Amino acid sequence: MDIAAGRYWWVLVVRDVSAVGDSAQILCVMRGVGRGRSSICRSFSGTLEECRRFQIQHGGADDGVLLVDDATPVKIVSDSVNPVVDFPGYKPDCWDHVDTVSGDFSVVALRSAIESFAQDVQKVGFKIIIHLPLVLAMSEMVEVNEDAPCLLFNNENGFARLYLATEGKVVAGYKVLGENTDELEKYIREQYLVKDPVKIPFTINAEEIAKTVAEDAWLFRTDNMPSFHTPANKDALQRLRDAALFRRTVKACVVVLLLSAFVVLALGIVESVYTSESQAKIQAHQSIVQKQKDLALIWEKLDREKAQSEEFLKHRSRMSTTITNFASVVSEDIWVTHWLISGQVHSVQGYAVTSKDLSDFLEKLENDRSFINVRLRTTEKTTWKKHDVVRFDLTAENVR
Repeated sequence: MDIAAGRYWWVLVVRDVSAVGDSAQILCVMRGVGRGRSSICRSFSGTLEECRRFQIQHGGADDGVLLVDDATPVKIVSDSVNPVVDFPGYKPDCWDHVDTVSGDFSVVALRSAIESFAQDVQKVGFKIIIHLPLVLAMSEMVEVNEDAPCLLFNNENGFARLYLATEGKVVAGYKVLGENTDELEKYIREQYLVKDPVKIPFTINAEEIAKTVAEDAWLFRTDNMPSFHTPANKDALQRLRDAALFRRTVKACVVVLLLSAFVVLALGIVESVYTSESQAKIQAHQSIVQKQKDLALIWEKLDREKAQSEEFLKHRSRMSTTITNFASVVSEDIWVTHWLISGQVHSVQGYAVTSKDLSDFLEKLENDRSFINVRLRTTEKTTWKKHDVVRFDLTAENVR
């Protein structure tokens, strides 16, 4: 019932298909209720065979898995538009590449290595729905400094991992056997001419990785997620399609039931109105005197409501004028993303193409006689779709 409702994913994180012991981990991620985050309801670490047996024992024999690959050697290419790897003895079509959602970098790996890894996973009975490298999930989870080069390092599970990020973008990544990162760090410093990077340790948490991958699958759907070109298992995909059809059928039944209830309610209302009108006609001649008294009371009420309406329209006119004046000073190079009016105070957040555009916008507000106390609370240089922009947060008050 849970798979029919689309409430969970099986996520398989594999570190080494040939190793013994805890070389893989399988996790069942339950979807959060409302805006709540997803949670791990089942988890097991062991070999691939043991993980498959765990999935079968917990009712997942026919379910596919979201495969997170930490075993296939990959290379990070910062130019995601043309991710070409020039390596002696290999043609360009020998490589498979995966672009990140943001387009900051690509992950490149040998097609033969990817296919060999996928076959090893499929041999034990796993049905792959999507196959993606671990570094993609890690790039969404690790925060880097956009002002200075960052060296992200990890030395767990017998491997040393180093990722270099400049200007908030990952440009290089390495994983070597052994837990000593000194030699690898020295190589990266010399290769990429980085003197004093900010060193940031990170932890490979399989549960957080599984949650991130599962939430991306719910948000973007698996066919829109960046991944290797490993063919998805047809039976697993058909099971997902059947589940989606089931959910659509349930929704259609609910809509039909609601429409039926609405029709019944509407018929009841019509009957009630008809009965009410019939009774009103019978009693009409008895209510003439009372209506005259009620009419006088209505006139008094209308006079009071008229005065209230005039006061409301005056207030609305002032507010409309203020909004119009504010909108008139917003240029084409300013984007307002958040505008909150609380009493006389306007709180505005947005983006400007350049600092000068923001300065001109502030100057126009200060020169506008409709506003006083124009204050710039914060500014921050950032990027939007690879374009440099300035994020701002300001306040201004209406002139009463």
